[in-house]
Amino acid sequence: MSSSALKRESPSRAPDAGPAGRLHSLTGLRWIAALAVFLSHVGTLLPLPDAKPVLSLGSSGVTFFFVLSGFVLTWTYQDGDRVGPFYGRRFARVWPMLLVAVLIPLFLQLPDAQSGQSRSLTLMALSAVLMYQAWVPGYILGSTNPVTWSLACEAFFYAIFPFVARLLARRSPRWLGCAAVTLVLAGWGIKVWLWEAYPLQLPPSFTGVDGMIFGMYSPIARVWEFLLGVVAATALSKGWRLPLSATSATALLAAGFFVLWVLRFETWRLVSLYDALPQVTAPLYALVVVAVAQRDLSGRTSWLRAKPMVALGEWSYAFYLLHFTVLFEISSAVFDRKSIMEYYMRPAEASWANAGWAALALVISITACGLMYQFFERPAERWLRSRIGRRDVRVPAPAPRPGAPGEARAEQDAAPVNEVRQA
Repeated sequence: MSSSALKRESPSRAPDAGPAGRLHSLTGLRWIAALAVFLSHVGTLLPLPDAKPVLSLGSSGVTFFFVLSGFVLTWTYQDGDRVGPFYGRRFARVWPMLLVAVLIPLFLQLPDAQSGQSRSLTLMALSAVLMYQAWVPGYILGSTNPVTWSLACEAFFYAIFPFVARLLARRSPRWLGCAAVTLVLAGWGIKVWLWEAYPLQLPPSFTGVDGMIFGMYSPIARVWEFLLGVVAATALSKGWRLPLSATSATALLAAGFFVLWVLRFETWRLVSLYDALPQVTAPLYALVVVAVAQRDLSGRTSWLRAKPMVALGEWSYAFYLLHFTVLFEISSAVFDRKSIMEYYMRPAEASWANAGWAALALVISITACGLMYQFFERPAERWLRSRIGRRDVRVPAPAPRPGAPGEARAEQDAAPVNEVRQA
């Protein structure tokens, strides 16, 4: 397979994909990752007895989104794509929903803000809307909607992607394999250096650790996860195949989670700021994404491609952005707390009664994100894409094979529709 296969309009255009080769399973996986992030925040805002070590593993869903973002952007990138329209499509995809997810909690929290706190909350909200929140350590953990820091990382990833994709398209699979190993080692190098520079103190302090926060949440610290997805998709487009099934790759991921759970009382696992969860899970997530993509390309069936899973996956971006606000509003009513930082400094009491509140938050979040996707997110994205994200390139339709005069046209008509979209 030539390197030009890297750039394509839709996953269904892969040479070995066939008409059934669209990567719907990756959309289904997005919902599982978003739900995992939801559960990790349940462990903080509505804690259940003895469940936090398991629920906290769900925060690695953000790492999954970074890896998947790099993979899908690379897989759908097209030969001749111009940088300007690419940025326009990314803006249309993420910004309208981000604006809503920032303004709602800001308006809800301003009435309860203490004297002088309103200005800080407004500045934090502004940093999220302008997508530079993750570059300012003090704006990350204390934000009105803490999950929005990851969108600042994505903005940086989008900025560098067109140039990285073109560079990697000229590399061999062997070179890409070495690059993948180097990226994983770089991720561990960052974490080990932070452990040495900022020794853990118990109880944890959130003052004087701006460097640690920056090293955990900043785009510079997390870009290796995104690039790992880019490298994986590039290698796959060049004909490399992972010698693992989706089941085997998932089993490896489960084994990684089990090891992390066994080590839950180790010092580096006690505080999320010091946890090496991204370093452990990023390469495992990359294996899962590639294995699931290969299964879709082969045309095999998967429960991840079922219509309910694909629909939930399409809603997952709104769910990711809105769920924390829903959880926080319910939790603040239950525990009579007005500040997000209170939950980090003074953990809430764990109770099985919180399971009912968490279930209520899940139902409200799913309902809200479904409505937002249908009536705001998708229409706004289409409107913006038609104005600032039009593609000028054209991919010629394959010549029809003898005996199948309608097949090429059917595949051509299907190609632009339902592009796999990442959070």
